Amino acid sequence: MQAVAFKDKRRGSAGNKAADDPNYENITFTFKNQNQPKGSHSPPKNKVPAESRPPSDTAQGHHWLPKAMMSLNTFLTLSCMVLLAVVLVKNSEMSRELVVLKEELWNVSTSVQEYQEEQKTQWGNVEQRVTAAKQSIDTVMRNVQEGNPKRRQLATVPNIDEVKKTLQEILSILKTSKPSPTPQ
Repeated sequence: MQAVAFKDKRRGSAGNKAADDPNYENITFTFKNQNQPKGSHSPPKNKVPAESRPPSDTAQGHHWLPKAMMSLNTFLTLSCMVLLAVVLVKNSEMSRELVVLKEELWNVSTSVQEYQEEQKTQWGNVEQRVTAAKQSIDTVMRNVQEGNPKRRQLATVPNIDEVKKTLQEILSILKTSKPSPTPQ
């Protein structure tokens, strides 16, 4: 049937069966003459008079339109509801994840504060030990400086060997002069 309607259109017949059909469209084709130079347009030689569609009664022709609009409206409403439900579920999941993340962040913050307090305590101990070590070094340095004059005095003794001899003689005298115990 379409081939017959197409042939009738090309012949320009106006009185065919398709004119009564509401789905019928009058389509005209214009073909460019291949012998014409580019850019020049001439009107087509065989013009088919354009026949407009007869105005169809809206109540009769589009009885499906209100149902389609209602179905489309229902579909869009349901889609929005499903999308809203998905957004709410994702929001709930994100909220739970944010609460967990907040707790972890709080734990990390607490750990960092504890570490900083421990570090301050350790550095305080180190400073105390360094101060004590400095004091010990100062004491040793003073003792060394005080000992230097005594060492100089000993160095002024003419002969230490003589002193040793004298001390040994005194010891030997003391050993020999020891009173012997008397028998009873």
